[in-house]
Amino acid sequence: MKTNSRQQGFTLIECMVVMVVMGLMFAMSIPSFQSYRRTHMLQAGTQSVLGQLRLARQKAIGMQHSQRLTFSTGTSSYSVQDLVTNQTFGPFNFPKEITIDRADLVEGGVTGTTISALSDGRFSGSGEIVLRDPKGVRDTLSVQVSGLTLIR
Repeated sequence: MKTNSRQQGFTLIECMVVMVVMGLMFAMSIPSFQSYRRTHMLQAGTQSVLGQLRLARQKAIGMQHSQRLTFSTGTSSYSVQDLVTNQTFGPFNFPKEITIDRADLVEGGVTGTTISALSDGRFSGSGEIVLRDPKGVRDTLSVQVSGLTLIR
């Protein structure tokens, strides 16, 4: 009976070459991952504000309590106040590195940072809320008097 004395497997050099190639591929993927993360955080912040605007409108209709939303560009946060019970919820902060670029909400002919959801389903004014990430990419939320809120 003849035995094969040659062993099979990978040499240390072959393993090191594979590790170097995998390391290079990983290093090249980091910038893409960071860009994806920033985009995802901006979308999360935008969806959060959109959800709060819609929830305030639903609460105003369902409970017959007008809801005021106040946006703070200095702290990049917002709060919701029930105008009947005077109860305030918040401040709600945005994901890390996402800021309010501007909140131009026109209510009664005056531009400010507040808007109210009325008990008939409308908003007290209209305007835009713009969120921005560190790279300057922006998402714009549009609020209409009719009660429609959308991302542009």
